[in-house]
Amino acid sequence: MVAYLLTGLSVVIAGVIHWSAPHAFWRATITSTATILLLSVAALFIFQSSGMLVSDETGESADIASSLLTVTGLVSFFGFLISVFVGWFLRTVRA
Repeated sequence: MVAYLLTGLSVVIAGVIHWSAPHAFWRATITSTATILLLSVAALFIFQSSGMLVSDETGESADIASSLLTVTGLVSFFGFLISVFVGWFLRTVRA
């Protein structure tokens, strides 16, 4: 459930930033990637503290702090891909 919420949030963020800056594609991409990264990592910590990241198999809460570097790298890559694809789509639709 959390992954779907973060994906939807990422698409909305990238869409809004690319829509507001249509001529600065790479600047909008980097801005939306950084925004997605910050909001996603913050959301993961919020979800962890509220108890939404509980394993169905073991019933234990996920420990994000121990793997923060890996999570940050993966979210950065994911955010960059979303930003590029949404920006390219909006550029194509506007043309």
